[in-house]
Amino acid sequence: MGSLIIEKVKYSGDKYIYESPKLTKGINLIVGDNGSGKSTFTYFIEYCLGNNIKYFEKDNNKEYVEIVNDTNNFVELEILVNSNKYQLKRFINKNDVFINDGSEITIFPIKRNQNKIFSDWLLEKLDITVSELNMGTYSWKLNFSDLLRLIIYDQDTESKKIYKAPIASNFVSDSLIIRKTVFEVLLGISSDEYFKKHDELKLITKKKDSALSELNAFNEKYSGVDLEKISIENQLKVFNETLEKAYSERRLYLSSNTKIDEKTEFINETQEELIETDLLISEKNLSLSNFQVEYDKISKLYENQQNEIKEIEKIIFTNDKLNLFAFKICPFCMSNHEPIKNHCLCGSEIKDKNYEKFVYNSNEYDIILKHKSKSIETLQIALDSYFKQISSIKNELTDLSKKSNDLTLKLKKLISSIEFSGNTELVDNLNEKILETQKELDKLEYLLEISIKKEELEEKFDSINEKYKSKNKEFRELHLEFVSQNKSLITEFNKIYCELLQKSSAGANIAEIDDDYMPIVDGGVYKNKSADVPLRLMYYFTILALSLKNESVKHPGLLIIDTPEDSGIDEDNLKKDLDLLNLAIERGESSKKEYQIILTTGLDKYPESFKEDIKDEFNESKEIFILKEKTTYNNV
Repeated sequence: MGSLIIEKVKYSGDKYIYESPKLTKGINLIVGDNGSGKSTFTYFIEYCLGNNIKYFEKDNNKEYVEIVNDTNNFVELEILVNSNKYQLKRFINKNDVFINDGSEITIFPIKRNQNKIFSDWLLEKLDITVSELNMGTYSWKLNFSDLLRLIIYDQDTESKKIYKAPIASNFVSDSLIIRKTVFEVLLGISSDEYFKKHDELKLITKKKDSALSELNAFNEKYSGVDLEKISIENQLKVFNETLEKAYSERRLYLSSNTKIDEKTEFINETQEELIETDLLISEKNLSLSNFQVEYDKISKLYENQQNEIKEIEKIIFTNDKLNLFAFKICPFCMSNHEPIKNHCLCGSEIKDKNYEKFVYNSNEYDIILKHKSKSIETLQIALDSYFKQISSIKNELTDLSKKSNDLTLKLKKLISSIEFSGNTELVDNLNEKILETQKELDKLEYLLEISIKKEELEEKFDSINEKYKSKNKEFRELHLEFVSQNKSLITEFNKIYCELLQKSSAGANIAEIDDDYMPIVDGGVYKNKSADVPLRLMYYFTILALSLKNESVKHPGLLIIDTPEDSGIDEDNLKKDLDLLNLAIERGESSKKEYQIILTTGLDKYPESFKEDIKDEFNESKEIFILKEKTTYNNV
């Protein structure tokens, strides 16, 4: 298990500067009144650890003016990771973190690409496996910023939601799978071996699906064609024997009835060329058939798209005439309604980028129409391409057919020009039989190649499928072991969480977490809104306690609590709840793991026992803010 300790927080720009006192292991208090910069202190830490802070971005409706308008500004942290010193630096509105380990400086990006990112570096130092997650068509890797959701208790998130809200909240970033994975990773429930086996199973599953898809596509392409290898080989044997017999019979008859001259060699060459031409015709016909099938599919799609465009054009026209979708009148109560930009009919602000609606105005239908028109242009290009291929093959077939006919006539003339004293009709029949037999042999050899290809695809799928079954069995066994091993950890979580809540201002009797790791208090009985604060705080305290008590827990021992006095909780209850930090720490005292709690709270809104732990203080009434003008700071 790894540990993360923040020793110093710095901000520097052309206009403003801040440098914290040295922070220590254990409890650290940053106190101040509203607007003096307490939350800014935690924002600096969060920003330098790889998260984005919306208040630091331009054009945000709540932008931090001093920081946004400052120039050449950056945040710097001095940290200890497993007692090793590092300096982290991140410039405002930049997506790279500079790391100084005392001997060299490295740069890692924040956003994930094909290379290693800052999150990967930090998770590796903390001995936490980078987990890959999947949900539908989405696939992504867990970042340290995801883990911060149970490390930073922030004031912007509603207390009842427990997990810190993600920076860009949508159905993926705040999905149940993300939240459960964050909990499991931090508590060490998802072991490295478990993740490794899961990744192996996922990889072999992809290979299996790919092999099956390839085999199914092959079978569909040659549907109705008999590709039984033994049957084809038996037929080949019969036709080879028939061909050899016909050749022998013709040679015997010709040798006794023909005056051989140099024309015999030309006959053989012409015959071979004719066979090759006819085989090529057969292959071209097969290609033509495949292209024609694809052309017909796209033609159908093109037709459907045209019909959709016509319908949209009708809708646009009708919409303009009747004003059906303007929503100047509510479609439900028929009262007058004035639409607000970027707001739903119900009045809610639309924030989610994945938002969809199913009723559009004329302008939006026009955009859809242009999109579909662009799509139909693409389909037309595909149709033109297939049409050219089909036309090209047809032209080739015309030329090949003519060549075949010409070679047939040439062959007949050569044969007839040989001085022959025997039965010409018999020889013609033998030649015809040889040609037909050779054609059948060529077809069978082609079918044999296809049959061998099918056999290879089947063997490939069977081999991968066997590996899949083996990996799946190993994963299931590991999963059962995983559930069994971690049942005791969940039981321990429930025990500590229940004890803390019983002593908190929530006044709970029984508390535990469900299968989704969310709290159930007193069997789900309603609690006052002010109880949300201790419910969430004790959740974070419990995770910290477990990280100190159990070697298997991956939580880095860092807990940041930013201004918890929300949701209507009074000052006395807040002090009572915060004081339970000492109890949570006691429950983990059996461990030698280093830990750090950074608490930002209001003036005199902390337990008396924390008074000696105050590291910095801001006060708006005394004009003591976190950011100091650089000139003033230098004069001091």
